Amino acid sequence: MTTVPLILIPGLAADESIFAPQKSVFPNLTVPRWPAPAAGDTLSSYAERFARAIRSDEPCVLGGASFGGMVALEMARYVHPLAVLLIGSVREPAELPRRVRLFRPLRAGIGLFPFRLLQWSSMPAATASARRLMPHLGGLARQFGDAETPLLRWSIRQILSWDERPRVECPVFHIHGDRDHVVPIGRTRPDTIVGGGGHVLSLTHPEQVNAFIRSCLERIEVDRG
Repeated sequence: MTTVPLILIPGLAADESIFAPQKSVFPNLTVPRWPAPAAGDTLSSYAERFARAIRSDEPCVLGGASFGGMVALEMARYVHPLAVLLIGSVREPAELPRRVRLFRPLRAGIGLFPFRLLQWSSMPAATASARRLMPHLGGLARQFGDAETPLLRWSIRQILSWDERPRVECPVFHIHGDRDHVVPIGRTRPDTIVGGGGHVLSLTHPEQVNAFIRSCLERIEVDRG
């Protein structure tokens, strides 16, 4: 298996546990923590600072889930990626769900939205009993409830403001679930489709995601000669 560094960015309000099934298989995998956004940060300026923080001066494979994939695409120009891997994400703004475009005029009012109240309302789904019934959703609810509210608010604003196709000069590989209701597959162009897969593929369909990653890494090694 390749020793090229593999860096995966978790999704919105998520942490490294979203990639637990991948960390157990790929010893070269790193899942960095989300840095706090600085005042006035755009997605591009944040991606540049994030790229400096991971200090990847050597060739790497970069990727992410959902919003993490968007950030990975923006980071690609600041590191040396051999490829970008998208898991339940999009390649460009045109692939975002229609509702995102409908909500764009409201992005100026994001600061007034009661995100903390929404986070508190998610906590019943994070109880021990809820996690036993719905382990993946319960874990995500815990992460959402514990997320830094300023980071959550900033991330939503960036999703609504994202309007330029990222400049990526390396191959992009994309896996998506055909039952993803957060980022519906209809507007996307995945290389690999997971039947019955929802939005949290790395946890719900780890074998398919691991096979996808392994296939991409093998292809990269062949291309490198």
